[in-house]
This record gives sequence, C-alpha cells and structure tokens, in this order.
Amino acid sequence: MKKFILSTSLLVQMTLVLVGQTFAQRQVALIPVPVSMKVLEREFEFKPATRFVLAAKYSSHQALVEQFALRLRVSTGLKLPVVERNKKSSVVFVLNERHVKELGEEGYGLKVSRSEILISANSPKGWFYAFESLMQLLPAAAESSRFSAGTGWKVPCLNITDYPAFSWRGLMLDVSRHFFSKEVIKSYINQIAKYKLNTFHFHLTDNQGWRVELKGLPLLTKVGAWHVPRTGYWNGFKEPEPGEAATDGGFYSLDDVKEIISYAADRFVTVVPEIDVPGHSLALIASYPNLSCTKTQQQVLAGDPWNISRTNVLCVGNDSTYQFLDKLFEEVASLFPSEYIHIGGDEVTRTYWKKCAVCQKRIKEEGLKNEEGLQRYFLNRVAKIVQSKGKKVMGWYENLDGDLDTSFALISWKDMKGGKVASVKGHKVVMAPAANTYLDFYQNDVVLENGLFSVSRLTNAYNWDLSPFGVNHENVLGGQGCLWTEQVANERKLQYMTFPRAIALSEVFWSPKSVRGWDGFIARLEEHLPRLDSANVNYSKAFYEPIIRAAKAGDSLKVDISNEIGGLRVFYSFDDTDPDRFYPEYRGVPLEIPKGAHHIRVVSYKGRKQMGRIINLPLAELNKRIKSNN
Repeated sequence: MKKFILSTSLLVQMTLVLVGQTFAQRQVALIPVPVSMKVLEREFEFKPATRFVLAAKYSSHQALVEQFALRLRVSTGLKLPVVERNKKSSVVFVLNERHVKELGEEGYGLKVSRSEILISANSPKGWFYAFESLMQLLPAAAESSRFSAGTGWKVPCLNITDYPAFSWRGLMLDVSRHFFSKEVIKSYINQIAKYKLNTFHFHLTDNQGWRVELKGLPLLTKVGAWHVPRTGYWNGFKEPEPGEAATDGGFYSLDDVKEIISYAADRFVTVVPEIDVPGHSLALIASYPNLSCTKTQQQVLAGDPWNISRTNVLCVGNDSTYQFLDKLFEEVASLFPSEYIHIGGDEVTRTYWKKCAVCQKRIKEEGLKNEEGLQRYFLNRVAKIVQSKGKKVMGWYENLDGDLDTSFALISWKDMKGGKVASVKGHKVVMAPAANTYLDFYQNDVVLENGLFSVSRLTNAYNWDLSPFGVNHENVLGGQGCLWTEQVANERKLQYMTFPRAIALSEVFWSPKSVRGWDGFIARLEEHLPRLDSANVNYSKAFYEPIIRAAKAGDSLKVDISNEIGGLRVFYSFDDTDPDRFYPEYRGVPLEIPKGAHHIRVVSYKGRKQMGRIINLPLAELNKRIKSNN
C-alpha cells in the first residue's frame, strides 16, 4: 500500500475534491493543474439563456470567441450567441486594463459564480487557455462532436489564477517515416492544444520521405516524397525490387501547409518546421543526387537505410550544397511564420566525408581538426543562412568538437546533461530527454508493444525536473515530447502513443513543481479518460498494467510484480490460462515458479473491473532479461 504524505501538492489535490459537498460527485480535475485555485460552493449552469459576452471594444477578437461558442454549441445544443452585453447567465471576456505581470501573455483569471463566468487575461492567448480550463470543468460529453441530450451542463463555482512555467510547451511529430494527412495533423494539433501545449515541431524531412512542397525545388516531392509500399516491422523492410513502383508516401502542398499553420494559429500553437540536414537526408539526396559526396542515384527507402551504400549525408565541403540550401531555406522561411527553423544536425555518418576529397579539402582550408569539426562548421554556416532569412535557428544537441554559435538554440534529446552544458554556454535550450519524452518508446512490457529501443512509462513522462540544478534557468525555453513514427503507421496508433504521456508532459511544462504530484495527477487523469473517449481519441492504459520483474535467488528464478499506480489488485496464473479476479492474487511477496511452468500471465483489477491488458510473458524471456542486466 502506498504511503501518502500531506505535502503542498497533496493538499492542493484534496482541495480540488473536498471543498464544497455539492461537488463530491465529480472531482475538479484540471490538467495542467493551475497555479492557484479555490473551489467554492454552488454551480453555474449553461442554459438556453446563456450568452458569451464580448464588449464592442474587443470586437477584433470576435472570431476567437465565436470559436469558443461553436465548440459548445455542437455538444450542448445551446445557441450561445456572442453579444455585447447580458445581465445574467453570461460568459464574459475582458482584457486587463493594466498588464498583470505574473500572468504574462498566456496566463488568465477564471472566476465562476452562479450567474457569471468571468475570463480575464492580458491577451487573447490567456482567454484561450482559460476556456480550455472551462471545458475541462464541464462533463466529458462536452468533448463530443455530437449533441448529448439529457446532460446537465454545469461547472463548479471557483476562482483560478493560472500561468505557465515555461514558454515552449511542445510536441514533435515525425511525418517522414509515416505520412499523415493534413486532417490528421489538424486533429492532433487540436487535441494537444486542449492541454495548453503551444508548439508543434513538424519533422518534415528524413531518410524515408520529404513532406513539404517547395515550388523552386519540384523534385523534392516528385521523387523524395515516395517509396515502395511496405507494411510490418519497420527495421526489417525489404529494399525495392527491380522495377517496383514507389507509390507510398505523400506531401503537404503549399495550400496544405498554410491551412495547417492557420488552424494551429487559431489555437495559439506555433508550427516549427524541421528540415533535417546534413544527415537523415536520403530523401533529399534521392531527389538531387549531386548534393552527396558520391553523386550516385539513390532510392528513398521505406525502412532503415543504415547501409554504407545508401548515401544519406550531404557533401558539406562543396559550396554548391550551401547555395542549394540557401534557396531551400528561403522558401521554407517564407512559408512558415514561426520564429525558429529547426535544421536537425544530429546522427551524422561521417564515413562519406572521410573518403570525399572535397570534404577533406574543406577541413584543411578551414583549419578543422577532423570530420566532427566539419559537422560543426556546416551547422554554423547553415545557421547563418537561416538567420539571413530573418529566422532563428534550432537543432538537436550534439557534443561536437568546438562550439556552435550561441545564437543556435538546441533541443537536448539524449539526456539532460547536454541541455545543462548548452544553457551554461549561452544557448537557448528545449529539454526533451529521450527517457522521459520519447513517445515512440513502448509504454509497458515489450511483449505487448511494437515500440522501439526502450520503455518510457507514464511515470517517466511525469516525474522529471525540466530545469534542474546546474542549468542556466534563464536559457531554458521549456520542453517537448517527441514522437518518431517508425512503428506508427496510422492515426489510432499515433493517438495511442501520444496519450496519456503527452498529458503528463503538459503538466510538467505548465504547472509549477509546488502544485504537482503523482497521486493527484493520476486521480485527475482518470477523470480525463472519458473526455478522450468522448472525443474518439485512442489512448494507452499501460499505466494500469502490472510491471513484471525477476531476480535470481540462488539457482532459482522468482517473479516480482508491481504497478505504477496505487489502488490496484493483481492476479496471476502459471497454467497457461488467462487470469481474472478469481485467480490467485499477488500480495507483494515474490512468487516461486512451479515446476514445468513456461509462462506467467498477470492482470490488474480495480474493484470488479479489469484495467488494461493481460500480460503473457514467457519465463525464458524473463530469464534473458536477468542475464542481460548482469
């Protein structure tokens, strides 16, 4: 049984549930948890007479408030017109006459009384985030795209003051390994915006496909956007057969990109494009072979191209490469209004440069020590190209020979150490350590998943410090989750890998540590799962599922079982039948393995309800894991 400590965080969560007996039946479950909240007695009810009130002096923001009203009209069936004044049952939007410093541009005040909801902020961004909190106070059916008859549209009376801990609260989506339509992208942006995430990092290019139309470089989408069709485990895809047509893939037209950017802007989400160079560039080189050191024709592959015959790295010694990139980034900069352009810069195979006379000449001419120094030279030179287009440059953190220009912002992806080092050197930093933020990692036991590399549970996403001791806090922009899509082939899997881990990350990025806490978060998250159901969003229940570990006790193997969250009971079997709540219950004592057993199956329950999947784990696999850890 878990021990509960009456910390500030827990007291906040208790306040959310216990203040006012009127609301005992429904927890006030806001994610991210607000900076300050006081729950009062009684309720505001949305009725046919309810109006959204926007004074004439704010008429330039009419479209935004109409957007809010439309979201509720669909599920409630209420008209909810936007008017200049209304005496009662009003949702009133005001901008602060005097700038409230602590709120910044994204903070807000939300006051709910029986007759009025007052939303105040320094800017319309604050209105947006206040409205997202208001939506979470309504029943889960508010998230439905259908009218929900018979639902009482009530919210508790309360006072909230809220603002974000970090300005960069992002998610990265890789659309190169698998292409997703603009409709899927818009739906994804809409869902992450509900949790106050404000940056969509668009990984548009990689070895498996080029996904953005550029008018001046038509071969990028004519050739680079397509590969032969393959289905299954990404790492084992066979190469193209002779004469096989490249029919799988796709790209976003200029109009598609503009539509996505506009849609995101309506939700105060910034779309940051990534053009990944000089590595991860097979699709680019397949389109324009002269950009590589070998100048040989390449094919875009469906799977992993890590083969020395597959030239996926640009020739960075050749001036023509930089002339090409100048033209490329000119178009990208004109298409995307974001402050930053991300240029990749990581995982560069330098073998080609070692054999390339042009690259070796560049190393000598620039007085560089080696190919690592050549990579740094390339990044600094491309940074100047991007900056010449009026943009700031960003890339993945790499520990390179020498320093990058401090104007180069960096995403620390391998761990937190790179972010610390970069922030102290003067770089702006976004924290995205793989162990905590990589959403392509599997979420529970690998026998149930087809993720890559490692496990990253919900606890990994929630229980980490984005700005720890040793960093230059002023240089930490924030954090982001990253979803690489090698094994994400469709929208439902996209959602499954994102949620609920992205919801956990949203609280890490927005809420101060003083009001956060794992047990309180889980209690609120469980209130949000029906909201995802109402919105037809798929999500993982892996955090309910048992965690199976083993240890050697002399020559014998014993099985230990645990859970990420409290309040669950675990049942098991060794006899090749699926356990339910009538099977033996695990009670915290490591299990002896019966003679002849070759699998263990375990399942979690909350009360009478099965939570998550049955895990069927071969004992031989468990034994391998012990050996690999020794």
